[in-house]
Amino acid sequence: MWGLRSKLRRGLLHRFLKSSGGATAIEFAIVGGPFFFLLGCIAETGLMLFSEYVLQNSVQEAARFIRTGQVTMTDGTKKLTDAQFKALVCQNVSIIINCNAYVTVYVNSANTFATLKTAMANPLYVGPKSDGTTDPVTFTPGGQLKPAGVIATYDWDFTFPFMDFLGNINGGSKRRLYGLAIFRNEPF
Repeated sequence: MWGLRSKLRRGLLHRFLKSSGGATAIEFAIVGGPFFFLLGCIAETGLMLFSEYVLQNSVQEAARFIRTGQVTMTDGTKKLTDAQFKALVCQNVSIIINCNAYVTVYVNSANTFATLKTAMANPLYVGPKSDGTTDPVTFTPGGQLKPAGVIATYDWDFTFPFMDFLGNINGGSKRRLYGLAIFRNEPF
């Protein structure tokens, strides 16, 4: 009797080890999770880079209004407020991100490009701080033939975990996307 049981056990064990039914399901269970996670990370990275491209393009389009004098009068006074200029930036950006609530626009000018280089803020410091407060936003489009710069920023919250290596603010939990335009105003 004991011999029959051990034979049955060896036979069942042998058949179990030799059976290949369900192997595909087990292999998929092992490989599927990491594959779909990687696929999601690639999709989020692509969407993030596309958002930054749209932001950059929108800044270039809005900066044209400053460069051609449609924001500033010949005497240096402003035709548009900072909120109206932000609305120009948001015209194109709003198709992909909530621009009015989360995009920060910074405009500064100087007498020379060397002075502008030191006067312009680092894009990583334009926008909300980690504690939720924001630095005061500058809106100085400048006059005729003055160098000027425009920065628009948006903080991307990562959906997938472990993407902190792409983060550049808030301890890697967010990535500050920005669009930048530096130019000399035309003689308007």
